[in-house]
Amino acid sequence: MGKQVLLIVNPNAGKGKVQKRIPEIKEDLIKTGYNVDIVNTKKNFSAKNIIKEYDKKPDIVICCGGDGTVNDLVTAAMELEERPKISFIPLGTINDFARTIGLSRKKYFTKGIFKNYSEKKSDIGKINEKYFTYVAAFGAFTAVSYVTSQSLKKCLGKLAYFIVGIKYFFKIRSYKINLDIDGEKIEKECIYGSVSNSKSIGGFRWFRKRDIAIDDGKFEVLLIKKPKYKIQYLSIVFDILLKRYQSKNFFYRQGSKIEITSEKSLAWTVDGEFVGRTKDAKISNCKEAVTFIVPK
Repeated sequence: MGKQVLLIVNPNAGKGKVQKRIPEIKEDLIKTGYNVDIVNTKKNFSAKNIIKEYDKKPDIVICCGGDGTVNDLVTAAMELEERPKISFIPLGTINDFARTIGLSRKKYFTKGIFKNYSEKKSDIGKINEKYFTYVAAFGAFTAVSYVTSQSLKKCLGKLAYFIVGIKYFFKIRSYKINLDIDGEKIEKECIYGSVSNSKSIGGFRWFRKRDIAIDDGKFEVLLIKKPKYKIQYLSIVFDILLKRYQSKNFFYRQGSKIEITSEKSLAWTVDGEFVGRTKDAKISNCKEAVTFIVPK
């Protein structure tokens, strides 16, 4: 008996084009010696629902979709006593985490995809009761990822985010927050904040490569400080574009247990999806909680 693979497909992801190639991927996996079942996501029937109702014990679960589908899959895996290994065909607009672990969709369309692969253990985050694969964030531009329509993303790709982002540029507000990072207490006023486990967020590299390890039990905490003058917003833009990691506009720390509190509720996104507002976000690191399979 070969290993059992569950392939979860979001038919709407990647402009729907990859749907035509799923039989090709299944055939290749079978020829490599795997048993394969394919299940499509539907409205109100996510990857999490599929795994709960699946009557076999999968060795590997592959999902085909964007960051939201991957998040559903990871959340489902975290709730299992025996977690399957996970892989995914990245069909999102940005695919930050896929780039971090070196996974590209092209590798899935070559023969013998699982004859040669690497396994990468990854920390998984938990913010209050919600898991995240690579980032939890609040503040400037975080709404762009979930308010940009699917139709606009299908037509324009990454450009869609920039077009919608211009609208939010003129609505940037600041937040006074208190941080507790592994016992270090800090007060800051910022326009953006994130806790991440990725080399890039929103397609931009915020950190030096040597600072990032997805299995070190630590997250990267990033704040963009509130500028004193409006002209300084341009300075922030240039810092991001020119990768000025040590800019005075940024605050950077690493930590395993982070608590962020504020007088006003903060709107949080998790892996690009809105998850609600809270005045008190408790974030913990689940070290090496999931093993990702990356075809070579």
